[in-house]
Amino acid sequence: MKNLSPAFFLACSWFWCIGGFFPVLLYYDFGPISFYTFFLFNVLGATLFGLILNARSQTRLLKSLLPSARMFSVVVAGYHVVFMSWISGLMQSIYPMFGFLMATSIFFFFRRHLFILSIAVFAVTITLFAFALLQLPPSQTLPSSSTGFIHYILPLAFGFLLAPYFDLTFHRAFMQSTKPKRVFLVGLGGLFSVLLLCMYFVIPILIPLLTLQELSQPVFYLMVILLIVQTAFTTAAHLHELSETQRLNAKYLIPSIIFIITLCSVQFGVSLLSPALSFSAGEWIYRSFLFVIGVVFPVLLIFDGVNRNAWIAMLILTPCYVLGFLISVSFAPLLSLGMVGLAIVKIVATKRGVPLASDINAGQTQHSNSRKNTL
Repeated sequence: MKNLSPAFFLACSWFWCIGGFFPVLLYYDFGPISFYTFFLFNVLGATLFGLILNARSQTRLLKSLLPSARMFSVVVAGYHVVFMSWISGLMQSIYPMFGFLMATSIFFFFRRHLFILSIAVFAVTITLFAFALLQLPPSQTLPSSSTGFIHYILPLAFGFLLAPYFDLTFHRAFMQSTKPKRVFLVGLGGLFSVLLLCMYFVIPILIPLLTLQELSQPVFYLMVILLIVQTAFTTAAHLHELSETQRLNAKYLIPSIIFIITLCSVQFGVSLLSPALSFSAGEWIYRSFLFVIGVVFPVLLIFDGVNRNAWIAMLILTPCYVLGFLISVSFAPLLSLGMVGLAIVKIVATKRGVPLASDINAGQTQHSNSRKNTL
């Protein structure tokens, strides 16, 4: 049980509103090949966390990334609140949002026992998947898939291979496991893979959300319950990490809360005043959060924080992603262009020998000690 519960915890904490909904958007735009690529990079990137790191490197990494990792948890928690407000708006019902808030509160109340609870969450999720698979709707005619998916491959790899290192739930599972490599292989290479494969087969159930069709089939509500349970669990897990933070800067936290409430209000307002625009507006916000998680945080990782090179990389990537990822797949080639620009910035920075923050701090300490000895 010492290593079993962390494996279930990893599977459930990483599924969230990306694993539980982004495949639907990809499948709708690009067809099955997009899911296979999503599956590969998602599972590989998450599993590698436990395979690459050892106890010493994980401790060192967490120490260096801790401020950014805390902000990652803020973003993830806010992402789920906004996501469920979007689902509620699309359904023209407050119940999904209410259910999410209630479930999150319950999970957070039992936050000291999330590892054990994750086993029950996984069992409930598999049960809901099983019932849903027995009631799949007739096959639907989807719009012809776009041919621009090849330009999504590098961005997907970039995000899923690097973002996990900011996830405090991963660090917790690693530290509380006696055999972290085995835990990550079982939890993410095994259990999480099962959840994603189940997700692939139930995609047709959630397609009506994208096409604004009538949402009257009982099986659809099973999937909504599944999303509520999974997103609530992940949100509570990240709130748990934030609650144990000794000093969380209110200068950033309070504006973040106000920003999330504003986004939810906008989504509810659009769904009430112009239901036809509710999906487009919500999708744009959903993809914007994906941009932050899958681009901004990885850029911070490869450039060792906020510095000139990171800013240059973001100036290149942002317009490419806005056009190719947020606005239209017609501009998807810009994503590849952005990846090329990122590579150039990284190569130039490496050749210039730009020191890492850790090296700078070490140098400053050495310089300070030298001055003391001189005095």
